[in-house]
Amino acid sequence: MNLSATYSPDDNKLRLYAVTRLDAETYERVRAAGFKWAPKQELFVAPAWTPGREDLLIDLCGEIGDEDTSLVERAEQRAYRFDTYSDRRAQDAAAARKTVATIMDGIPLGQPILVGHHSERRARKDAQRIEDGMRRAVKLWDTASYWQSRAAGAIRAAKYKERPDVRHRRIKGLESDKRKAERTKAEAEAYQRAWSREDLTHEQALRLANGGHISRPFPLAQYPRPEGASSYEGEMSLWTAMTNGIITHTQARDIALPVYARSIERNSRWIAHYENRLAYERAMLAEQIGATVASDAPATALMGCRFDLQPGGRVMVRRERDWLTILRVTRKDGVPVSITTQAPRGVTWRGGWKYGVEEITDYEAPTQAEAEATKAATKLPPLCNFPGDGFIQMTEAEWKRKPKDYRIVRTAKATDQHGAYRYREAFVSGGSFRTAPVYITDAKRKDPPPPAAGAAPTLPPPRPALVAPVPTQEPPPARQDSAADDFEAMRASLKGGVQVVAAPQLFPTPAAIAAQMVEAAEIEDRHAVLEPSAGTGALLDALQVAGVEPVITAVEVNPRLANLLAERFDDVRAGDFLTMDAAALGRFDRIVMNPPFANGQDIAHITHAASLLKTGGRLVALCANGPRQAEKLRPLATVWEALPAGSFREQGTNVNVALLVIEA
Repeated sequence: MNLSATYSPDDNKLRLYAVTRLDAETYERVRAAGFKWAPKQELFVAPAWTPGREDLLIDLCGEIGDEDTSLVERAEQRAYRFDTYSDRRAQDAAAARKTVATIMDGIPLGQPILVGHHSERRARKDAQRIEDGMRRAVKLWDTASYWQSRAAGAIRAAKYKERPDVRHRRIKGLESDKRKAERTKAEAEAYQRAWSREDLTHEQALRLANGGHISRPFPLAQYPRPEGASSYEGEMSLWTAMTNGIITHTQARDIALPVYARSIERNSRWIAHYENRLAYERAMLAEQIGATVASDAPATALMGCRFDLQPGGRVMVRRERDWLTILRVTRKDGVPVSITTQAPRGVTWRGGWKYGVEEITDYEAPTQAEAEATKAATKLPPLCNFPGDGFIQMTEAEWKRKPKDYRIVRTAKATDQHGAYRYREAFVSGGSFRTAPVYITDAKRKDPPPPAAGAAPTLPPPRPALVAPVPTQEPPPARQDSAADDFEAMRASLKGGVQVVAAPQLFPTPAAIAAQMVEAAEIEDRHAVLEPSAGTGALLDALQVAGVEPVITAVEVNPRLANLLAERFDDVRAGDFLTMDAAALGRFDRIVMNPPFANGQDIAHITHAASLLKTGGRLVALCANGPRQAEKLRPLATVWEALPAGSFREQGTNVNVALLVIEA
């Protein structure tokens, strides 16, 4: 087997590369150590470094090299894979949408079907195929969007980890982990020295066992018991085993010393690992911020040396949008670790606002006038000490002995009688939660200062950061993703499901015949137009295609169809047209209609509709081309045109149809 291993300090991960397939034993060792196979990268990766994982890779590979690719490069490779997934799912979604559109060409959403007709079963099946296809298309589109967001997130996460403030927090975490390992190692070394004493007594061993918390099983074969002792062989502490006479203090020492030796060795390796990582992170941070400090300098020293922070200067911090004036700089070993600034705009708390130095993104040094003004505005008023009514009297020693939670120094605002000053306050004894001013009897008396002449010094308000100038030309409109709009519309239509409405004796008007009828009607803008058997709205759709804007009134007896029409047109009446007269509907300039044909209903509907025409109005209708229609309707018509045979074959009927025009 050709194996190689690498370690990347960027993400603290170990990687194992195998040219050939691992044998079963090696694979189990790798898997038990926490390595997982990454098929797209063709390698095994562990989520974090540990001594055990490092030992395994050294045993398998002989050495561990440096990872060649950076965190951002690996993120870019990952984003490329995610983009590939997204493109594939987007193509699948487009294909599914195209399939749905093909089926919908034969059965539009909401298309009524003839109950009992041979097309009913096919239409219902197509409706289910439409809904299933729409759900699949939307799911594939969501999957494509998911991988697209994952691709952007991979790059964003890698760049986030390389930000100076994020690296600073990572260094602080590593420093904390290193201190914890050092404390654990020091504690183990102290116990090792104590257990190693030649003059160790049984009582001293008991105290060490009680503090060390070492436990293990004590089988009878290895640790025979004296008569009357417990025969329990399970897990127990050294203290319990010695107390019950199972082991002597010498045996306890032989058990404890190897435990502490392993702890010292393990923590030494962790400390070395933390030191190496800290050296890398500090070097990277120093390069990012242009700092020149010792390689073992703490994280705060690295970030604090970026700017010569002084009171009166202004800073920009990451989560604020204003330049804030620095009131105070807190330093450790001469290096700034945090700052106190004026409160940002919109904050009700008017006291100081504290930020870590890692949050500072920019700094403006103060002028001499700004520094002096800040010093004057932040100068503490004098601490006064004087007696008064209701004051608590105590000595300075008694004041210092009081718990810090029970005493405080407050500030009195300036008034016409005195200037601002500070005074002591404490809780009144006797279980009361009331506080009162304090007079220190053995300290020098200091009365409140007189009122100050002139206005008290104040800080300038936070200054908004400069914003980009408004462009003189309007930016081009954002490109609309038509595919996304289509899928969102499909998602919205799925909320109510794909509806197939069953309407007996309804044969929708074919698009070509509907266009012919609208042309024959010669409809103009603002004409009052009636469609008394609106059905699915085929004739009304033809009106919209013609580009005219009449005032439309539609009547439909099927309530579900009427509800669908009401979503598209303003004046839709649900009910039987034959029961509605001019008083209910009014009169119309044009009437276009495709009435039901069964049992001569077309004759009744057309003659009733003709009675609703205005003078000079025109009615264009379809009717069955039979003897009864020829006898009753043809004498009324100015135009009678027999349509070609099979004009309604697609609608499920081969009835002969005529187009007629009646003029008032």
